[in-house]
Amino acid sequence: MKRLVTGILSGFLLICVFAGNMVYSIFQNRQLAVNASVGQPAQTVELPVLMYHHILKDRNRWNDYVISPDLFEQDLQYLKANGYTAISIAELMDFLKEQTPLPEKPILITFDDGYESMYEYAFPLLQKYQMKAVISIIGKYTDLYSGNVTKSVSYSHVNWDQLRQMQESGLVEIGNHTYDMHHNDGGRKGIRKLESETISQYRKKLSEDIGALNQEIAKELGKSTEIFAYPFGSFSQDSEMILKELGFKVILTCEEKVNHLSSGDYTSSDLLKLKRFNRPSGISSEKFFQKF
Repeated sequence: MKRLVTGILSGFLLICVFAGNMVYSIFQNRQLAVNASVGQPAQTVELPVLMYHHILKDRNRWNDYVISPDLFEQDLQYLKANGYTAISIAELMDFLKEQTPLPEKPILITFDDGYESMYEYAFPLLQKYQMKAVISIIGKYTDLYSGNVTKSVSYSHVNWDQLRQMQESGLVEIGNHTYDMHHNDGGRKGIRKLESETISQYRKKLSEDIGALNQEIAKELGKSTEIFAYPFGSFSQDSEMILKELGFKVILTCEEKVNHLSSGDYTSSDLLKLKRFNRPSGISSEKFFQKF
C-alpha cells in the first residue's frame, strides 16, 4: 500500500513539473516577443531572390541558364540605379533573429552549380559594384577541378582555392547543391525520393551525400554551410524535414515569386522554401526586373 501511494505521489509530482515547465516556456516566449516589440517594431520586407547559373562570352551558348558577362553587369547596374542592395544570408538571418534592419530594397543574388565562370566573370563584377552573392556548389565537381585536370571556363567548376578566396572577400557565401545527386540517379531527379525507398533509406542517402559535402565544406573553408539549393527545384514530402535534421536553415527553391519576411520571425517556414527568379538570356534587365 505504501509503495502504491508513493508511486501515485511521484507521478503527480512529475505531471506538476511538466505542466510548470510548459507554462514557463509559453510565458517566456510571449515575454521575448513583447520585449522585441517594445525594443523595435517588426519590419516586413519583400525579398526578391535571383538565380543565375553559367556566365559565358560565347553567344552560341546563351540560353535560359547561360547569360553573358555584359548582361550580368547590366543587371548589377540596374539594381544599383534602382536602389536595390544585395544582402547576404547572414544579414537575412540577423534580420530574422535579432531584428537587425535590412536596407529599404534588399535583394539576394544566388548562383547554382558552382561553375568556374562565376569566379571568372561574376566575382570581379560583384567586387566592382560591392554586391553580395551565394554560390551553391556540386561537391563532386569542385573536388574534380581542384585536382590536376584540364580546365576551361566553358565547363569547369570552381575549385576549393577559388571558393576560399571568394569567401574571404566577404562578398560570397557558399551553399550546398549536393555532392553527387544533382543529376538523375537511377531515375531520381535531384534529391527527390524514389518510390521504392523507405524514409530510413532516403534519410541515409541524403545524409551520405549532402551531409558529407557539408563536412567537406567545413574542412576546406573553415565552417559548414546552412544554405541548400534544390537541384532542378525537385524535392519530396520528407526532404525539408531531413534537410533541417542536417542543419540547414535556408533552402532555395525554383518557384518564381517574391518572398515576404518579417523581422524577428526566425521560425518562419518561408526560410525553408525561399523562392527565386531564374535569369535567362535574351531579356533586358529592365524587362526581367519588371517581374517584381
